[in-house]
Amino acid sequence: MKKKILALLLVSVMALGATACGAATTNTSGSEASGEEASLEASGESTGEINMLAWAGVDDEAIQKLESMTGYKINYTQFSSLEEMETKIMSNSVQYDVAMCSDYVIEALLEQNMLEEIDTAKIENYQYLGSQYLNPSYDPDNKWSVPYSGGGIGILVNRDVVTTPIKGYADLWNPELAGQVAFTDDERMALCITNLVNGNDFNTTNEEEIKAAGTKLAELLPNIAAFTYNDYKMMLNGEAGVLVIATGSEYKAAKEMANWEFVIPEEGMHMFIDSYVIPKGANVDAAYAFINAIISEEYLTRKGEDTNWGYGYCNTKVEEDAVKAGISEQLMTVAYPKVDSSTTHYMSNIGTASLIYDEVWTELKLSAGDKMGD
Repeated sequence: MKKKILALLLVSVMALGATACGAATTNTSGSEASGEEASLEASGESTGEINMLAWAGVDDEAIQKLESMTGYKINYTQFSSLEEMETKIMSNSVQYDVAMCSDYVIEALLEQNMLEEIDTAKIENYQYLGSQYLNPSYDPDNKWSVPYSGGGIGILVNRDVVTTPIKGYADLWNPELAGQVAFTDDERMALCITNLVNGNDFNTTNEEEIKAAGTKLAELLPNIAAFTYNDYKMMLNGEAGVLVIATGSEYKAAKEMANWEFVIPEEGMHMFIDSYVIPKGANVDAAYAFINAIISEEYLTRKGEDTNWGYGYCNTKVEEDAVKAGISEQLMTVAYPKVDSSTTHYMSNIGTASLIYDEVWTELKLSAGDKMGD
């Protein structure tokens, strides 16, 4: 809780500092940057380099492929949470040219005037992006972000183990599912889904409603086998009969089983999109070259393996390639869930209400004990 408050205060102070200076430029104070960031600062703004900020886990092969496709040397800085990503952008210690980002953090960066508007006409491969990934609630005019991969929190059921009818998130509370549910351990995802079950707004900022979500989620504990972010193997090894985690991981479980059902919740499905944004002050020409490459069919299918298909890449040609490769229609509904956009739920920027979610989640963790990781 204290760490969260300090982090918010830090971001606010940095944002005020950037505003006072009149521009979001590279921070020249070496003491403010990590060793990795300091090396990026030293590289300057060479037109031959791209400073990339993305989730941890981008391997050397992927970087090399992007370098060969764009003609730019790529300096890769990683982050492990969206809050860390936001802090790195807001600090101005490095001038990033492209950054991977998602929903509510895009809104937060826009509020601080930290993003460049995107001219999609300069991105040739933009034409292949699926319409279901465009015009999200946090970027309705597609001005600030380019979708890369998408997914959601569906419900995957092993029908050899579980016969209970399941139509939506609310059905997970059925006592017949005792000890069978592997549930997302992402704080916002878990509590926002429970907001829906309580009949409240997915992104409610009402303190009583947030606390009610915590109470309701605590009532699910007898049915919880474990809280997990992406451990699909719990279903394969018999530890769980129901997965309520990201569709990319649910796909990996489904492809290993014969008798399963994928449920798009009747309350409306929580969806997320990993997108690329261009931070203020970036080398936009380099950014366009990078984004055009990373959303391309050539890059996304570079490994030529069916393991690519489950990640919900937003390029429709990749989806077509999966069909040509023989991925079944049933599996495709997991990798590319067909959802009603009018009932799709994205996370939004909730400001200081996030502190209430933190408090409620901390209390739930104490009740959950060893069902929830650290």
